[in-house]
Amino acid sequence: MGEFTVGMCWLTLPSASFVELVELSARFGFPTLSLGPTLVQQQIEAGDTPQMLRRRLADAGVRMAYIDAIVSGLPGLGPPVPPSDPASCMEAAEMLEAPMVNVAHYRGEPVGFEELADGVGELCRQAARRGLTVGLEPIAGTGFPDLATTDRLARASGASNCGLLFDPTHWSNAGSSVDDIRALEPGRIVGFQLCDVTTARPRDPAHGMFWRDLPGEGDLPLWEVTEAVLANNPALTIELESLTPELRDLPPEQGAGRCRAAMEAWERQRPSA
Repeated sequence: MGEFTVGMCWLTLPSASFVELVELSARFGFPTLSLGPTLVQQQIEAGDTPQMLRRRLADAGVRMAYIDAIVSGLPGLGPPVPPSDPASCMEAAEMLEAPMVNVAHYRGEPVGFEELADGVGELCRQAARRGLTVGLEPIAGTGFPDLATTDRLARASGASNCGLLFDPTHWSNAGSSVDDIRALEPGRIVGFQLCDVTTARPRDPAHGMFWRDLPGEGDLPLWEVTEAVLANNPALTIELESLTPELRDLPPEQGAGRCRAAMEAWERQRPSA
C-alpha cells in the first residue's frame, strides 16, 4: 500500500456550509470533498452561480470527489424528491465537475432484484450521458445489503459506469470480512468513505447515525481494510466520513482541527511494510 491522501465528507462537519467546507478542507489538508446536494442548492439560492462555485473550489485547491447521495427515484425508494433525486444530484455533480454520484438504497422498501437492477441500469445510463460514474453504497438491511450482492446488482444493471462505494461501517454491520473485499474483481470499488467503529458499543438511538468513530478510535482492523480497498483500486480518492456526537456539536473549525489531529494519530499507527 503506497502513499495516499484523505479528503472530507460533508457529514463529518454537519453544521458547515458549502463555503466553510471548502475553506476548512483546504486549511486542514483535506484535498478532496464530497458534498450533499442540499448544500449546493443552498449556495445557488444564496446567489452563487455554478462558475462561482467552481471558482471557490479551484481557488482553495480542493477537488470534488462525488455528490452524496441519490436516495430517491429508484425502485423501493419512492418517487424522485429534489434535491436527493437522480436529476438534482447529477446536475450538482456537473456544476462542480464532480466525477461521481453516490447512490444509497437508504430506508428503501424491499424490491425484487431484477426490478432494482433495471432501475440502477436506467439511472446509470442517465449518468453516463453526463460523463458520470455511479457508486452504489452497500448498507445492511437495504436493497444494497453487502459488497457481494451490490456488486452482482451493479453487474446485472449492464452499466459499465457502475461500481461500489465502500464504507467500513456498513461493511462491519453486514458481517463482512476483509476476504470479501479481496474477492471483488479489481476496480469494482469506486469510492471509499473512511471511518472506524467501536463494534462492542451499543448504538444510541438518540444519536441517530452519529456513531462512526474517527480512524484509529474504534476497533476495526482499519489498516488491513484500507490496504484491501486500495489494492482493489489504487486510483481511489478517500474521504473521511466520521459521524460522532462530538463532531456534530463542535463548531466546524474546531471539528476540522479534531479530524486532522485524529488522522495524524492514525497515520502514526500505520503498520510498517
